[in-house]
Amino acid sequence: MRPLALALMLAGTPALAQEAAETDAGAGPEAAARTAPETAPLPKARPEGLATGGGGAEEDPQAPQPSGPDTPAPEAEDAPPEEAEAEAPATPDVAARDRVPPMPERLAMEPEAREACLAALDALGAVYETSAAVEDAEIAECGILHPVTLSGIVPGVALSPPAPMRCETALALARWVEGFAIPAAERLERGALTEIRQGTVYNCRSRSSDAEIMSEHAFGNAVDIISFGFAEGEEVKVQPREREGSMAEAFQDAVRATSCLEFTTVLGPGSDAAHADHLHLDVKSRRGGFRLCQ
Repeated sequence: MRPLALALMLAGTPALAQEAAETDAGAGPEAAARTAPETAPLPKARPEGLATGGGGAEEDPQAPQPSGPDTPAPEAEDAPPEEAEAEAPATPDVAARDRVPPMPERLAMEPEAREACLAALDALGAVYETSAAVEDAEIAECGILHPVTLSGIVPGVALSPPAPMRCETALALARWVEGFAIPAAERLERGALTEIRQGTVYNCRSRSSDAEIMSEHAFGNAVDIISFGFAEGEEVKVQPREREGSMAEAFQDAVRATSCLEFTTVLGPGSDAAHADHLHLDVKSRRGGFRLCQ
């Protein structure tokens, strides 16, 4: 019996070992299932706005990144080409020009007044052309809003050279020549008055006596007369003639005095050094109708 029992025990040992091994092998997946889920959990979504780079402080994607000594500095996106910076503008700055105030309102004329002025010039036989406004590219205070370029003051008397001016200036000149200069010229025995030579009409500048005040020439309000021409005799130049005792002096004095009946400012030889060689006539408007005649 003892040998038989021993044989039975030896025969059952491999089976038990195999069963234990199978049991351990089957327990492996179950144990894994208890310690780890079948699918690994997904990471939480990253809050918007955070950088995707790893580690370190938060970075603003819009901010420039620090560069090392070997990293070239980024170029400005809007930097203009060097060639463009070197080139000077060929024309006046239009944008800057638009920021300058327009011509003074006092230079404008009501349509009815302008039509009446042109009609008066036509009635006197003046020869002129109308044109677009005369403007200065840099100084908006200068200019003539509705210029007339006068070439014939009255029939037979030319303005040399022709020049643009305000209609009021042309009308004052025509009335003065017809009413006073022509009759005075008849006393000279030099033939008919045929020409009045001007030195300056429109000129965008300040006064010769005060650089802070614009000249009436800057508005087309003034005419500088340097001489009178005649059909048969020598011209009469405007110049100092005090106590000369000549007919030329008498003529110059006569036309100068009577010009103050049509113009509001009359300057000439003796007024100051700047007007020693011409008659300055303008239609500047002053309070109370004041006239400055020297």
